[in-house]
Amino acid sequence: MIEAIYKRRSVRHFLQKPIPQEDLDQILEAGMWAPSEKNAQPWKFIVIRGAERKAMVKQLKEGIMKNRKGEENAIFGKKYEKFIPSAIYTARVLEQAPVIVFVMNTKGLNYREDHPKDEYLMELADIQSVSAAIQNMCLEATARGIGSLWTCNVFFAYDELKEWLHEEGEMAAAIAFGYTGKEVRSLPRKPVDQVVEYRGDYPDEWKEMLK
Repeated sequence: MIEAIYKRRSVRHFLQKPIPQEDLDQILEAGMWAPSEKNAQPWKFIVIRGAERKAMVKQLKEGIMKNRKGEENAIFGKKYEKFIPSAIYTARVLEQAPVIVFVMNTKGLNYREDHPKDEYLMELADIQSVSAAIQNMCLEATARGIGSLWTCNVFFAYDELKEWLHEEGEMAAAIAFGYTGKEVRSLPRKPVDQVVEYRGDYPDEWKEMLK
């Protein structure tokens, strides 16, 4: 497993080559075996292939342009304008990927509405569960020699894609899967001492067990 963790990369160039159904089934099943709060399993995976990819990307591009123009009902304001080029590039990547999986949080709250604090906190727990499912799928894909791109740039067309998907719950992310012919270099990670803080230590009798 550690090898798959180290080898996983965000792939943005895909070959026009199909993913065998058996491999795709195993990737999706890996997501289904993620841990979830109270075993709620608050996920649903919508697999987009073939001509549906272009229909999906059309919705994505329409939403991105709405935000670029700063239309009244756009989700993001001017302060997010710098992210538009990245979203456009992601649309091109999704258009070439042989498989795109939209991950839904079936218990997700409508982002346009206000919610009590307890519901918001439970929403955070469900988002963590869905994120664990996404990571499981990306790692299983890596182990099978299949590249993946976990992206939230689809949020620039959240309303358009949500209507197009016609699914209950809220959209958590999209993942592109496919084979790649390009080597993707790993990005640097922060030093351990910047992100890990130990508080306390094992009792002395436990330390003896480690010798």
